[in-house]
Amino acid sequence: MRRFIAILLVIAGVVCIWQTTALAQCAMCVTALENSPEGRAMAASFNNGILFLLAVPYAVFGTVGFIVFRAHRRKKADERQANPYITKK
Repeated sequence: MRRFIAILLVIAGVVCIWQTTALAQCAMCVTALENSPEGRAMAASFNNGILFLLAVPYAVFGTVGFIVFRAHRRKKADERQANPYITKK
């Protein structure tokens, strides 16, 4: 089980680090934003907004996953405390 989790973490790390060039905006939006000084500032804000929208779901799922993990560990600890003769698996 630990090996499986380690492999998943390595794959997730590679996917997160892997950078590819992607133009997510339409050509007209990019052209309109890059042609003026105000547009360049707006384009930077637009890109920051995209990063924020990307990070929020990971933060939510990470928090939920941590809560579930902590509850599972607490349950196991309570079971061991109730019956100290249970061996670890």
